[in-house]
Amino acid sequence: MGISSTETPSVEVVIHPNTYSKTSVWIALFFAVIIIGAWLLATPAGVLGKADAVGYAICHRITVRSFEAFDRQLPLCARCTGIYLGVVSGLMLLIAGGRSKAMRLPNWRILIVLGLFVVVVGIDGFNSYFHLFPGFKGIYSPNNTLRLITGVFTGLTFINLLLPIFNSAVWAKVDNHAPLENFKELAGMCLVACLVIVAALSERSGILLIFGVLSALGVVTVLTMICSVMALALMQRNQTYVEWRELWLPLLIGLTIAITMIGGIDFLRYMFTGTWEGFNIDTSAFLVWRV
Repeated sequence: MGISSTETPSVEVVIHPNTYSKTSVWIALFFAVIIIGAWLLATPAGVLGKADAVGYAICHRITVRSFEAFDRQLPLCARCTGIYLGVVSGLMLLIAGGRSKAMRLPNWRILIVLGLFVVVVGIDGFNSYFHLFPGFKGIYSPNNTLRLITGVFTGLTFINLLLPIFNSAVWAKVDNHAPLENFKELAGMCLVACLVIVAALSERSGILLIFGVLSALGVVTVLTMICSVMALALMQRNQTYVEWRELWLPLLIGLTIAITMIGGIDFLRYMFTGTWEGFNIDTSAFLVWRV
């Protein structure tokens, strides 16, 4: 015997995050074209010129603390080059290993190891910084090799912390994997990092030039990821995405904000120094906030 009901069946409302209002799209595109276009026009010409402008915004670029390729300084100093090479190489490994959507932080044992990488770069950084002062002998004599090595492993730490935070803000479907699940995976990532370090220390200009551009891309990638999370919060679209293609607008907004930050610092630094070159070691001792 059937039972009649006047209740209206519940209908699940599905929001498709890849659909945006035309107004939102045009506003985002307008600011992206204006801001990114202005930055491209105002900065030094060529791919390397743009990479230099990225490094100019976040790095002291002291000549003696930077590697050179084809008689030109790399966009970032040795330490910053290492950090963002670590970010890029770590991210590429995670994507290749199917962990691009990993949301869980590594377990506490791996976090301790990653934390030690940061402690070591901090020690080397402070030791290196105090050598800017005449007569200071320090714990040991700093050099670009140590700056690169400690930087690369710190970059691995950054990406293994940043990626789960980014993913947790983006994806609707939970991925309970961590970027690194065990020490075997950590060892594999460290092995690749060592190969990157060896390649850089070979001082082959072609390799160093590629690494210089990749490190600048690493800066833009990190800032874009962070700024995209901010954009998602403003758009109230946290944890609503399913596929990467749906994420194009928040990523575009994130990139625009990132370039705004980079361009703003570029402008202020150029107004202060009048040059796109790095700081001269003889006049940089007053920069107490740089290591």
